Parts: sequence; structure tokens; C-alpha cells
Amino acid sequence: MIKKVLHKTTIAIAPHIASSLIRFLAKTMRITYINFEKIWGDWQRGKNVIVAFWHGRLMMMPLVYKGRGITILVSQHRDGELIARTVKRLGIDSVRGSSTRGWLGGVKGLLNEMKKGKDIAITPDGPKGPRFIAQTWIIGLAKITGLPIIPMTFGASKKKLLKAGMPSYCHIRFQKAYLSAASQSL
Repeated sequence: MIKKVLHKTTIAIAPHIASSLIRFLAKTMRITYINFEKIWGDWQRGKNVIVAFWHGRLMMMPLVYKGRGITILVSQHRDGELIARTVKRLGIDSVRGSSTRGWLGGVKGLLNEMKKGKDIAITPDGPKGPRFIAQTWIIGLAKITGLPIIPMTFGASKKKLLKAGMPSYCHIRFQKAYLSAASQSL
């Protein structure tokens, strides 16, 4: 009973705190964008893409998006609910599914969002890993949709490694930061 109440309280409060923290950190960082001219040009021309970034690097990724609308694939796990609600507060929609649970529904959801003219965002290494190794299904998704895959990453001079689930980085304020995109799509 207490566990359920704590979980519901966390789900209700944590996304507000997390989205506010991401916005605050973004305002305190000196962010350098690397190789974004092509993707920003594609977005201005209304072209859609699949944005791919590593699972442990997703915290600051909502900062980069400048397109017409994007939907991210989020795990059906409890942590996924926190992420889905946090990114919603940052203007990003989500569909639920992962390689281990609900993957077909997740892919169908992404395809429906793409048909509405939205970009798709995924973490190709997935929540269970292996870290920094893309799963092959992303290539199948690109073939089905005809959309190019644009790999992106975020790095900062100061960070703290969080070890909840798959290790992720929490970035610290007042630092240099870099958002990088591939200069060519895959």
C-alpha cells in the first residue's frame, strides 16, 4: 500500500522537477552545436527523420529538437513512465514499447506518428543494452519508413554518472556542453 502511494506520488511529482531541472541546466550551459546545419535545414524544409541517441545520453536531448513535432519510443517499464511524462512537459510526445515488452505496439505507434508528419526519436541501444551498440531493428525501421537515421549525442565537461537502470549522465550547471549530429544521415 505504502509502496503504491509512493510510486504514484513519484510519478506525479518527478516529471515536474526533472523537466524544470533540464530547462535550468540548459540555461546555465554554453552549448556548442556541431554538424546541425543539415538537420536544421531538413527540418525547415519539412523533411522527417529518425533521431537516434544513446540511452545514457538522453537527458539533454530535448534541447536539440527544432522540427515540427517528434515522438520518442519509451520503455513500458516504470522508469519509462517518468521519462514519458518528463518529455511531455518539454513538448515531446511518446509511444510505449521496447525490445523486451510491447515492441510491436511501440513500432506501430511510431509508424502512426510518422504518418502524421512527425519525426521519430529512439535509443538504439535500448534500456537493457548492451550500451552503445545499436540493435538491428533500427535499420528495419528506417527501411520501412524511408526516413534517414540521424545519430546525435550530447556531452559536457562536467557530469555525474547515475547508475539507476542503464548508467546515464546527469550534467552539472555552468559548463561547456556539446550537441553533435552526424553530418550525413545513415
